[in-house]
Amino acid sequence: MVVLHYKKTDLNQFLCETPCGVKVDDLIDHICRVNNMRLKLDRAAIALEDLASKGPLKPEELRGLKDYDDFVKNEDITTINGLKKMPPKIGVREVVDETNYRTGWLLNEDMTSRMLEEAMKTKELIHKSQVDRKVCLDMDMLQERLDIIRGITMMAYPAYYGLGEWEPIRVILENGEDFDEKMDLTDDMNPENTTIWIVGKELQRGKLLSDYFGKNEKQKFVVKMQKKGQGAPVREPLIDPDTHKKMLSFYYKKEEEMKKLQEDNDDTYLNQPWADSGSLKKQLHGQGNLKFR
Repeated sequence: MVVLHYKKTDLNQFLCETPCGVKVDDLIDHICRVNNMRLKLDRAAIALEDLASKGPLKPEELRGLKDYDDFVKNEDITTINGLKKMPPKIGVREVVDETNYRTGWLLNEDMTSRMLEEAMKTKELIHKSQVDRKVCLDMDMLQERLDIIRGITMMAYPAYYGLGEWEPIRVILENGEDFDEKMDLTDDMNPENTTIWIVGKELQRGKLLSDYFGKNEKQKFVVKMQKKGQGAPVREPLIDPDTHKKMLSFYYKKEEEMKKLQEDNDDTYLNQPWADSGSLKKQLHGQGNLKFR
């Protein structure tokens, strides 16, 4: 299997495998699906972690508000409508959310720890360190991890009881996410509007991967994905940022050492009185303090 290293940024990168005889169209679709599922799991892990540690999310009308009594007394319609939308209280203990975006109603410690544990496992699965471990991601393992998150959420909140329709984890699990490409800065990709680049070449749809790189299954390539019309991706620097910093530090030290050597080679000391080989003779002849104007 050919190993493909997809790299969007330093944080968004992963490995996947594909046969060399795969169609370019199918390859684009596969990489886009893995990338989108990976990003979805990242959002799900964060949402599950927030739910476990801070409780359900308040309705939009109540977010940021701490005390509602004054608003109710003044007949604030927005706050009153928000209180009507507030989900039923589910939990056995309360914590304070400093942002006042979440209710702070938490479940028992055992369920909370299990939710946090699954969130951590999800983050580890999609972390960039998997590239260093040479772990290739596929849709089966990613879908299994999403099913586990769905299962633990259903155990904690059966049928989403106690969670509003706006709860992030619920929106994610119900596939209710809707991104605006102009407004939302997301790395999700649409296969129909995406091109693939390998070693500076744009692979054309309708062809096979083997048409470009042969039938050797033991190959590895860095893959770049671009939207149609964006042209070739920016080439990566030949050296990584850490190596570049080390090189600058090394040359800076060398320059400082050269400055010190130049200072050590300064011969102005020869004009000092103590360096005059005839100073003793001048002293004996009474000429030691003579000065010429």
